[in-house]
Amino acid sequence: MWLITGGTGIVGAHLVAEGLARGERLRLLVREGSDRRGLERVLRHYRPDDADALDQLEFIEGDVTDVIGLAEAMEGVRQVYHAAAIVSFDPRDTGRMQEVNITGTANVVNAALSHGVDRLCHVSSIGALGHATGTPIDERTPWNADERHSAYAVSKYEAELEVQRGVAEGLDAVIANPCLIIGPGAGGRSSMTLVERVRKGTRFYPPGSTAVVDARDVAKACMDLMQYEGKGERYLLSGENITYKALFTLLAEAFGNTPPHVRVRSSWLALAWRLERLRTLVTGGHPLVTRDTTRTSLMQRSFSSEKVRSALGMEFRSAQEMTQNVAEFLLAQRP
Repeated sequence: MWLITGGTGIVGAHLVAEGLARGERLRLLVREGSDRRGLERVLRHYRPDDADALDQLEFIEGDVTDVIGLAEAMEGVRQVYHAAAIVSFDPRDTGRMQEVNITGTANVVNAALSHGVDRLCHVSSIGALGHATGTPIDERTPWNADERHSAYAVSKYEAELEVQRGVAEGLDAVIANPCLIIGPGAGGRSSMTLVERVRKGTRFYPPGSTAVVDARDVAKACMDLMQYEGKGERYLLSGENITYKALFTLLAEAFGNTPPHVRVRSSWLALAWRLERLRTLVTGGHPLVTRDTTRTSLMQRSFSSEKVRSALGMEFRSAQEMTQNVAEFLLAQRP
């Protein structure tokens, strides 16, 4: 039995699809009343002839902050894939991210130790890595606490410390650090917000660069790494380094839209996040842009996945393949 936390998110749903393809028995820890329609659509996208895919899964309602629910979920489990996390760059979500991403990970680690699971895969983020200028970021890039980091990045970094603490106490664990994940999932969550925004049409693109990775490759790498030696090792998962202009262009073309052609100036973004903050303070809504997302969109960054490529002999899908896949998923959905 394999346990997946965060099974209704983008990574979790792809872990489910990959696990089913491998013929494994899967148990999902899901919040009470959570919407499983996104997971169902992802499974239907990859397994169109398997109408009973959800019936093959065992669901346990609970939360990574619920120690008792976690203990129940861990019964009889050999492998744990911990993908549950709050992804937000809204300062108002800082407390919730600390609770779920840090304390929740500590709870998962403790439960895995007490139940003697064979191995844990912790899905982290490139946000938990350090910054570098002029050279690709990789697993060895040191974290500098004096640099500015988003609350989300800090929560993922401190979550990794909890995993390493578990390793010191005898847990066998591996850490995956995906770049910007592109893949089908529930609307309005994680990278799907970016995808949906480009789908609606935009003339603008930010000047920075990042790296992207296909959600299918993240799931495959996580499961392959669980069979690979190396206690407490971290692996950066990156499919392709790309500018935001090129990424937005690929997405626009996949949806049949006109690619963006106006480069956003840093001064525009500086004004935008301040106006958004005022708007959300008044309305209570979610900001479309924040100080942290503005800073990230201006950065010129590249990443190296040489370690995981060498370890697994893995080939990652291109940005064009992943954008085409997510576009086909969304275009196939009924209005």
